[in-house]
Amino acid sequence: MSASERFLTPLDRRLLEQLRGEPNVVHAARSLGIGRDRAVYRLARLARLFGGPVVRGLRGGASPGGSQLTRLGRHLLAERTGRRPPNRWTGVYHRRPSPRVLLAHGSQLAVAFRAREGETLAVEVDPEAFVVARRPVALSARNVMPSRIAALRRLRDGTVELHARWNEQDVRVALTASSVARLRLRVGGGAYLYAKAVAIRRVTRGSPQS
Repeated sequence: MSASERFLTPLDRRLLEQLRGEPNVVHAARSLGIGRDRAVYRLARLARLFGGPVVRGLRGGASPGGSQLTRLGRHLLAERTGRRPPNRWTGVYHRRPSPRVLLAHGSQLAVAFRAREGETLAVEVDPEAFVVARRPVALSARNVMPSRIAALRRLRDGTVELHARWNEQDVRVALTASSVARLRLRVGGGAYLYAKAVAIRRVTRGSPQS
């Protein structure tokens, strides 16, 4: 597993892709539906993880600004090319009784987007979009994934990457170290992963991506 596969979230990847062609952080963030402060936080986190800046210059606003990917930032994007991002699955879309995507092994995900009935498509969920619990809890999230924890890895920025298995699907979740300790999560133990339907993002049409 490459370093970028382990550390880059789908949002990080989309942000770097935007900045590759958009030299203004505010504009790039807006195109992703996030604020400038969140974009700057994501870029600072990547700098801590990889030991150097991924973007040079963080100006933005009415003027064109002057942000551009560094050599490290371009390298991370290049490493991602042709690789399957974490938490990307292919399934078949159905509208009724409510919008959902049927995955392999009987798994399904409630989604908030529209597609053609019976269409094969790929969906993706950011590792930071999950809520984790040791036992079932009452939440508004429509996706509940009873899982088994396969690994817990401490990352360089102090966060923890949780690897889990849900109905033969591999799931990666980003957590704080304090959450892992508070929930007493351990390898081999069970966990319930919750994700809202709006967090399930459509990323492609047609056949699965590799």
